[in-house]
Amino acid sequence: MNRQRRSAFTLIELLVVIAIIAILAAILFPVFAQAKAAAKATASLSNCKEMGLGQLMYMNDSDDQFSPVSEFGNYWEIRPFSFLQQPYMKSWGIVMDPLSPATVNSDPMVIRSQWAMAPRRVAVTTTPLAVGPAPSADQWTMGQTAQGAAFTGGRLFYYDGIAGVANDPNFASGNWADYGYQPGSTPSLSQTSVASPADVVMIAQASNYDYMWQFNGNSYGDFQGSNDTIDNFDLYWGDGQYNLYGTSPTICAPLARVRATGVQAGIIPDAYNSGSVGTTIANAPMPTGNTIYVAVDGHAKNVAWRSLMGSTVDIGGGKLAIKAFWPGN
Repeated sequence: MNRQRRSAFTLIELLVVIAIIAILAAILFPVFAQAKAAAKATASLSNCKEMGLGQLMYMNDSDDQFSPVSEFGNYWEIRPFSFLQQPYMKSWGIVMDPLSPATVNSDPMVIRSQWAMAPRRVAVTTTPLAVGPAPSADQWTMGQTAQGAAFTGGRLFYYDGIAGVANDPNFASGNWADYGYQPGSTPSLSQTSVASPADVVMIAQASNYDYMWQFNGNSYGDFQGSNDTIDNFDLYWGDGQYNLYGTSPTICAPLARVRATGVQAGIIPDAYNSGSVGTTIANAPMPTGNTIYVAVDGHAKNVAWRSLMGSTVDIGGGKLAIKAFWPGN
């Protein structure tokens, strides 16, 4: 009888097929990762746009004024702008940034740190734990650090914000007003008072709800004793579990989470071991990624961080200001 032969793959053929699959996977996985990152950026842009619309609705009920960057109650009670505009958004999912490490189950202090509004300089005090004057305009300038000076070409770029602060004066001795903000209330600006609404940032990706500008120009003694200028890197709080990025200092400005991570996004990996990776607050470069923000007029953008922070406007007297953070009032 003739025996029927069975056809089968040889070992070499199997190895060739496996090698081809591995090569295809190596080619396609980065493409899938890029597609996933692009989808997250799109969702982030959409959420940012919705937050801007929520803020505009808030203004309609508040004499055309933006919400405070934060409202401080008794002792440690803090209600940042993302909480204050919830009645208009009616969704905690909107305040989430898919590009940040936070989740809806994160600590509330972490959740509120994903986006920021820029506080007004006059709402800040130079004297922590006491009532003090607002910082001088020269204290609110980019270009004070070596990295910042390299970015600005050795010049000082002035900046300011749009959001005031709401404080309960009855608790001025025991609340966060004493940690960088004036007791009582400082009103936010109105949309009509902003000189160029399409150019000025309303809300942007960040690591804290006010970019940590409340510690700008004072001697609070925060991480490594540094003042939180817009071109400096610092920690928001001493306990890592309360920070968006744990023990990693971040730039005191918008973050660049789009198409970038780590130092390129404005985040120094692990502050307490940063020397081991060669990057510290003293030598961290300015971010190179993109930033998502919504402007005062309500339109949202995804732009290069260096373009956003490097575009200036002449404010007279030979001075330049960052266009995105200069209301012009």
